[in-house]
Formats: sequence, structure tokens, C-alpha cells
Amino acid sequence: MKGKKVLFVLLAAVLTLQLLVLPALAVSNEEQIWVYLRGKGLSQPAVAGIMGNLQAESGYLPNNLENVANNRLGITDAEFTAMVDDGTVTRDEFISSQKFGLYSTTFYGTQYYMYGYGLAQWTWFSLKAELYDFAKAQGKSIGDLNMQLDYLVKSALAMKKLANYGDSTDIEEATRLFHTVYENSSSTEAMIAKRVDVARGVFAKYGDASVTFPRPETYTPGQFLDVAKNAWYVSSVADAYALGLMTGVSGNEFAPTGNVTLAQAITMAARVHSIYTTGAERFQPTGVWYQVYLDYALKNGIIDQTMYKSNVNREATRAQFAAIFAKALPADGLIAINTVRAIPDVKTTDSYGPAVYKLYKAGILAGGDRGWFYPASQITRAEAAAVVARMGDSTMRQSVKL
Repeated sequence: MKGKKVLFVLLAAVLTLQLLVLPALAVSNEEQIWVYLRGKGLSQPAVAGIMGNLQAESGYLPNNLENVANNRLGITDAEFTAMVDDGTVTRDEFISSQKFGLYSTTFYGTQYYMYGYGLAQWTWFSLKAELYDFAKAQGKSIGDLNMQLDYLVKSALAMKKLANYGDSTDIEEATRLFHTVYENSSSTEAMIAKRVDVARGVFAKYGDASVTFPRPETYTPGQFLDVAKNAWYVSSVADAYALGLMTGVSGNEFAPTGNVTLAQAITMAARVHSIYTTGAERFQPTGVWYQVYLDYALKNGIIDQTMYKSNVNREATRAQFAAIFAKALPADGLIAINTVRAIPDVKTTDSYGPAVYKLYKAGILAGGDRGWFYPASQITRAEAAAVVARMGDSTMRQSVKL
């Protein structure tokens, strides 16, 4: 993964230096699209989801005219694009033309004849009008890759149902959501499944789901007298300690069956976030020991004002713990590795449901017998150790299928 990361860091630097003009050194449209969309701050699953759709629509070709139109007119993609650029094909004809159009629709009494063009095979008349005007405003060819990506991001993320798309953690969900909301094509389930497969292939080629925190502490087996060498949580305690995310309640006690308070949960989540985003934990508690962590968690969106102002000395429920930790890492730190359709005692519509499902999919949570979560129960220090260890070391994450 290291070489792959270095390559994309270098490409991203080129993008920045050239004011986001796509680098000539990129070897393919596929690679350029990945680098460009990642440079826009979209998560890896979000980018993969878009690309799974773009490949199906156009094969990543920005000058792609819908094939039936090519055949009907007897012209190539390049010839049609040149005709639009030089005005032979007018704006009105680009938007709707009986000569080129493959589909007709009546909208508020006006008849439109539509056909697909470009990376996303834009077909609907209003989107094509926007694309045409966007290209002219930038002084770019209608088939320019950089211009079309600019327009794609602008138009897609303006849609209410895609407002949070950039934070997607699940490749399949991202692919399907982008298809449903933005592409809105008449694809069959088999065709959509193929888009998902392509998206996963794109991620396998360019993405990186690994999370590897430094291990500043050394755990000595047996240092906590209350952690039995054959306990299910012994490796989790060792990892959580080595990662610097948890300590004992004393020099030789860990209290694995003790419950975690909200203050302790928020403290651990703040440490996780800080290490992931800055590479280190830089907290200097003063006064009330947990205040600096609460302030950090509020500032960085890990908790909200309601929790910030609540009694954080009370014991945390498993649902509360999940809600906190689902926001402790950004989307790229919680990429889904599991397919989770239903957790027996958690609905996606529960207030804490999306957080729990996110953590199950990422392999952070695995549940108890048959996947039960027990959201109202308190969470023990041993269970918390398992969670924070998996947050800081993705090799510890669990495979589940529910």
C-alpha cells in the first residue's frame, strides 16, 4: 500500500500546483478521475461508487455520444464533439434534437428529444443545458474531462439526497445511491450489480482501507493481574494499551468488567480522532480531567451540544458508545468490509441505528450471539478495549455477515 499512497500523494500535489488542472502524467482517464474526485474531498467509497457508474455509462470517455446516435448519424464521438464546439450543433440541438434524439418526453407542454452525452451520459434536457453553459463559461470543449468532472461534482452534490454522499463508507451503497439519485437510468438489477463490481474493482486498484496507529506503549503479558491469559479480551487489552488509547485503573489492574462512563468514552474517541488526523495525541488536561476531551469532541463533531452539556460521569450505554465512535474516524477510516442487512435488535431507523450499522459494516462491532447488540446495556472496559483496538488497527477488525 505504501507505494500506492506515495503515487497518489504526488498526483494530488500536481493537481494543487496546477490549480486542479488534470495532470498530463496520469496514464488513463480512470486514474485521472480517481485522483480528481479524491482531491475534491470525497471519500474513497464515494469516488468508487461514482466511477462504477461512469464506467457503465461512458467507459470514462468524456466525449462519448450515445452509441445509437452514433450509428444513426454515421459520425464518431470526436466528430460530434467538434460540431458542438464550433456551433454546427447548436445549444438547442445539443439539449434536444429530433435528428439526434433517441427518447422523447413532454414537459410543461414542450416536447423534448433526448440523447446521452459525456462521462455520465447526461440525457435530461435541463442537465444538458447546464453542462453546455458550464463548458462555455469556462471556455472549454464540451468534451473536456476536467470541465465535466467539475460539473459532475457541482450538480451531484447540490442534490439534497446526495448532500452527505461524500462521506459514504459503503461501496455498494454509494454505487446504488449515485445510480438512483443522479444517473436514474433504467438499469436492471444485474446491470446495477455489475456497476457495484466495477466500483469494488476501482477501490481494489486505487483505494486503501488500512488504519495503522503508532504503538507508543509496550504491553507486558501479565502486567494486569485481573486480565486472565485465556480471556477473550486479552489481545484487545494489550492492543488498546499499546496504542495508547487505554490504560489500567492502577499499575496492575485493568478492571475489564467495569463499566465505561460517557466521559471515558468521549476521551477515547477524542484520542482516536486526534491520532488519525494529526498522527499524535496532544492533550493537556487542566482542571476537570475530561474537559479538554469534551471540548475537542464537540469542536470536531464527535458529540453534539446535548451530550456536551449532559452528565458525562454516568455510565455509557452500548448505543451511546456506538454513536460516539461512529464519528471518531472520518469515512475513509471506517470503510465497510462486511455486508450487514439486519441486526436482530437494532433498526436502521433507531436514533443510534446508522452508527451501529456503520460500525458493524466496518468490522468494529461484531455483536454477541447471532449478532445481537444489546443497545441499552452498559459497555464494559473489556468491550471498549476491543472497539478502540479495532479503530486503531484495521487488521483487528472482524468479519460478520448478518
